[in-house]
Amino acid sequence: MEHSSGAQHPVVGIETSRLHLKAVLLQQGEVLVKVVENDLAGYRWLRSWLQKNGAEANGLRICMRFDQPYGEVAARNLVLMGMQVCAVEPAALEQFAHQQGLGAGAGHSAVMLARYGAVALPARWTPPSPACMELRLWLRRLAAIEAVRKQECQRLDAHLATGQQALHALLQQQIACLDQQIAQHTAVIMAHVRRHPNLPKPPALARRGQCVARQDIKEQAGAFALH
Repeated sequence: MEHSSGAQHPVVGIETSRLHLKAVLLQQGEVLVKVVENDLAGYRWLRSWLQKNGAEANGLRICMRFDQPYGEVAARNLVLMGMQVCAVEPAALEQFAHQQGLGAGAGHSAVMLARYGAVALPARWTPPSPACMELRLWLRRLAAIEAVRKQECQRLDAHLATGQQALHALLQQQIACLDQQIAQHTAVIMAHVRRHPNLPKPPALARRGQCVARQDIKEQAGAFALH
């Protein structure tokens, strides 16, 4: 991380939530605040507001945290609009806030992000590739199905313990359907990874790859035994 000699250029700190973006524009000693919706219309409105206040959007430095949800979609759209999104490391930001005499949690605010960006040069963020985004979506979908299966298995044991045979049988069928969906999703994910070998491998995918490899070995061993 490099340090600049001062806030010679405008810089924006953005605090994200599910519904809104809170943007703080810091330029020439002034602090301006704007809250917009966290959607495409909101991003466009933010760009218009910045330009009205003398901050040219093209190349404008935007400081954001990526250890929290709801920020990546906004960041991708701001990059497409020509802005330079910078990824701020949480630990460095918290240390900066502490140096300013502020307590824990201050590093989450948009104004602190802007002030930090005015004196430091955080790493520039590069949006993930479409293939990486697709992989993330598949993994999230798979995790959601697995969570449902876990819940159904817990209910299955409860129904069996209370003697509810009809519900127990119905849940067994539903769990079997979920198992099929999990297998289908896993196959699609592993095929996607094989098509894109340079994709970064999340830990969850690495564990899943090991499970799939063990299953392939079992199936190959079974096929060999038949011959």
